[in-house]
Amino acid sequence: MKLMIDGVWRSDIAPPPELAAQRAIHDGRFRHVVMPHRPSAFAAEAGRYHLYVSYACPFAHRTLVVHALKRLRDIVPISIVDPIWDTPDGWAFGASPLSTPDRAGNGFRFLHEAYRASHATYTGKVTVPVLWDTGTRQIVNNESIEIARMLNAAFDTVGADHGVDLDPPARKPEIDALSLRIAEKLSKGVYAVGQARDQGEYDLSMGSLFGFLDEMERFVGDGRMFLLGDQPTLADVLIFTPLVRFDGVYNPLFRASRKRLVDYPGLAALTRRLYGLPGVADTVRFDHILTHYYDGDWGVVSRRGITPEAPAIDFRTTP
Repeated sequence: MKLMIDGVWRSDIAPPPELAAQRAIHDGRFRHVVMPHRPSAFAAEAGRYHLYVSYACPFAHRTLVVHALKRLRDIVPISIVDPIWDTPDGWAFGASPLSTPDRAGNGFRFLHEAYRASHATYTGKVTVPVLWDTGTRQIVNNESIEIARMLNAAFDTVGADHGVDLDPPARKPEIDALSLRIAEKLSKGVYAVGQARDQGEYDLSMGSLFGFLDEMERFVGDGRMFLLGDQPTLADVLIFTPLVRFDGVYNPLFRASRKRLVDYPGLAALTRRLYGLPGVADTVRFDHILTHYYDGDWGVVSRRGITPEAPAIDFRTTP
C-alpha cells in the first residue's frame, strides 16, 4: 500500500494496525474552505488557487465538471497528474504526455510532495483532487465533494459564471440527500463489486449496485431533463462520473456484468445530456481513463477467483 507516515512517503508496507483503527488512512486531513468574501484565511481570488487533478479518477472528475460548467479555467488553473498511479512514487507530474508539469510553480514532481509541504508530519493517503493555495503554499482541501461545492459557489465574485448554480440553497436538502445515496450506492458501489474478496461479497455488492441503478432508471423514467428537474445540480455531477465510465471500465473490468449503461435508456440519455453541457465533453478523457484502469494495478481484480454474473440479456428480443 502507498501512503505517507509522519511525512515520509512509503510504497512498500501494509498500513499499521493503529492507523487502520483510527481511520487515519481513510479520512482527509485538509478540510479548509475558500470563502467568497473577506475576512477569511482562504478568500476567493482569481489566480490564487490551483487544482491538482486526474482525468482518470472519477472522484477528481467531479471537480473538473464543476470547473468547466463554472468557466473557471482562467480563475483556478489546473495541473494534471499522470494516469498511472501505481508507481513507487504514486501520482506524478509530467511523467508522460498524458500529464502536465506542476503548473502552480512549486516544482513538485510527485503529488506526495504537496502533502508534505502542507503538513511536515502528514500521515495518510495521497489522493486527488487537491485544491492548493499558492499564496500560503498549502493544501486547502482534498475532499472532492467539498472542492466541487467551493468551485460552484466561492468564485462568483471574481469571474466565475454566476448564471450556473449547481447547489441552489432552496434545493440543498434534496440535492444533499440524493448526492449521498449516489456516493454510497454507485460511486463506492462499483468499487465494492470490483474489490470483492470472495463470491459472497461480490454477489451482495452486485445486488446493491444494480438495485440502485434500477431505482435510478425508474426515477428518470418520467422524462425529466436532469435528476431534480430542468437544471443540472451537484447530484447530476456525482452520477455522471461513474456512469460515463461504466461500459468501458466497471462492466468489463470490475465484473459489474449484469447490465451496461446502454441497457438503461433513461440513465444513458441523462449521461448524454450531461456530456453535452458546455465544456463537459473536454473533461472526459478516455485515453486517461483506460490507461489508468487497464495499464495500472486495477487489472489485478480480474485475477481473483470470482465468477462474474451473466449479463441480463434476453436474446430472444435482441436484434
